[in-house]
Amino acid sequence: MIRIKILTGSVRPGRFNIQPATWIYEIAKKRTDMEVELLDLQEVNLPFLDESVPPSQRQYSKEHTKKWSKIIGEADGFIFVTPEYNHGVSPVLKNAVDYLFYEWHYKPVSFVSYGSLAGGSRAVEHWRGIAAEIKMYDLREQVMLPNYWENLDKNGKYQFNDAQEKSASAMLDALIFWAKKMKEARKELQKP
Repeated sequence: MIRIKILTGSVRPGRFNIQPATWIYEIAKKRTDMEVELLDLQEVNLPFLDESVPPSQRQYSKEHTKKWSKIIGEADGFIFVTPEYNHGVSPVLKNAVDYLFYEWHYKPVSFVSYGSLAGGSRAVEHWRGIAAEIKMYDLREQVMLPNYWENLDKNGKYQFNDAQEKSASAMLDALIFWAKKMKEARKELQKP
């Protein structure tokens, strides 16, 4: 079974991020071609990178890093739910990624992004470069939520539409396809 991990990209008080993260998680849970887990970085609660040895050396000294390594290492693919902060990536998500190196290798990543008019696309462009450096395969299929605050109801709940549901389905199809292919490829690529 393909294992997909969804990572939240914000821990701000009153964060919007948990809404699209939960939404894509609920859609993915209905599928029979994957196992999915929502990793809320607020609950994971990693401190600012505190390992003295670079992650490429795989000499983790902290228990939280060892635990994070296991969680990420067992995944076959990822969805990053990312805000756009000042045309860039969220620091909490970048910190979570920077803790590790090999655990990300040869795995596909998709994005659910949000922000102002560009819908978080500038953050995703930064993520594509980061993903390449850690040997991830970033997928073109993604979900963008531009000016998300315009689609909040009076209780602050986002109103997802049919086009976003369709984009989510296409993104998950592509993610599963590539996760299966890359799971096989990892057996060859990760030989000692």
